Amino acid sequence: MVFGIEEIGDEGLCFSLVLKKDQLEIDQAGLSVNVDITVNGSLNRIDDDVYLKGTVRTSVVASCSRCLDTLSYPIDSDFKSHFVPSDDRFTAVRDVELHASDIDAEVYENQQIDLTQSISDSILLAVPVICLCKENCRGICSQCGKNLNQGLCKCEIESFTDPRLERLKIFKDKFIKGG
Repeated sequence: MVFGIEEIGDEGLCFSLVLKKDQLEIDQAGLSVNVDITVNGSLNRIDDDVYLKGTVRTSVVASCSRCLDTLSYPIDSDFKSHFVPSDDRFTAVRDVELHASDIDAEVYENQQIDLTQSISDSILLAVPVICLCKENCRGICSQCGKNLNQGLCKCEIESFTDPRLERLKIFKDKFIKGG
């Protein structure tokens, strides 16, 4: 996943990679890659700046946000990156002022571009914040923790009332009865 700057000609460089699922570490708890990662893309160079455009395809294992069961989520994502050479602006220990263009740029050193972080970021950004095992997932019981997709539990939903809200329940009952 490392390319030398000299490999990128005037017409650019097209590439296709297949990474083993354990070659890329996803730095997020409860999320892991479960199939090999296919990456296709192109690198284009303008002076010392390198522009990456590509697609990544794989599948990740995540937990359902409602019932906590594991699920497989397919990833098919486009991504772009802009690489700039390292210089004193980025490596100095003193305080520096960042510009909007600096935030979108990734820094490369030793005339080599490493695509690892761009691929990892693309996978993480493609995973939704709320993953569901199915659209109508019922979640888990807040009292006993049973997965409600596997059947109802024996807890009485009405019986659980936060003691701090008991007065509101009395008020609601009176309001419904018209009293």
